[in-house]
Amino acid sequence: MNDKLRKECKLLKALQGVSYAEIAEYLEIGASSFYNWLCGSYDFGEEKQRRLSDIIATISEVEIE
Repeated sequence: MNDKLRKECKLLKALQGVSYAEIAEYLEIGASSFYNWLCGSYDFGEEKQRRLSDIIATISEVEIE
């Protein structure tokens, strides 16, 4: 699931211009921690994965409309 979320975050940035710092802020973690997760240094637990998935879905819906 972490790898899937990493890909979705990269797609958000590439296709919709959403910054990683913005995603980290929504997730309530530091930007450097988010970058470390994005590079595969560690995995998020189930709760963070669920929150990030919700954030991605929300941002995608807003950007599409």
